[in-house]
Amino acid sequence: MEDIKHTYTIQWVGPLSYEEYRAYIKRDDTIMSDYFNFYYFEAQKNKRCHWRRYMGIHKKKDGIQKRLNAQHEHLKRFMDCKEVWIWIGSLANPNLQKDKNIDLIETLFIRAYRNMLTENTRKKRMKISSSVCVINMWFNQNDEMQTYRVERPCFDDVILYYHEKNLFKHGNLSRIRYDDE
Repeated sequence: MEDIKHTYTIQWVGPLSYEEYRAYIKRDDTIMSDYFNFYYFEAQKNKRCHWRRYMGIHKKKDGIQKRLNAQHEHLKRFMDCKEVWIWIGSLANPNLQKDKNIDLIETLFIRAYRNMLTENTRKKRMKISSSVCVINMWFNQNDEMQTYRVERPCFDDVILYYHEKNLFKHGNLSRIRYDDE
């Protein structure tokens, strides 16, 4: 049996249009934008074009809007698209907000979703040094947790990487039943 060395929970907010993303970050009741270390966007020029997707990270503690803006190296190419959807994510435990953890999680996502992330060119073949579990939680722009019908989820609810076997498993918890009390 293999030990899972790292477990992280990411709280994703989205999908947001670019304007909704900018407004969400500026709201008084939004957590500090410094906590958002992850972002994902997908864009489609028009209905005849394929979706283009990118995942990135922001490690500095100066707010995600310093990285994810209209001048972003990838996003700027899609600002004129009919459809652009953005998700921003924060680690649920701020004590885990360390550069090495953020890099590890980004590498895990890029490796697990390498075919889907069309705009990511680096890290698709990077090795991951230990077993990792990421749990994704979904929130709308009103900070309400979405459990069943998540609108356009970008990733599965759970992603597991088994280092010894170099094996990824991912899936959704939507089939799991829970009782409201």
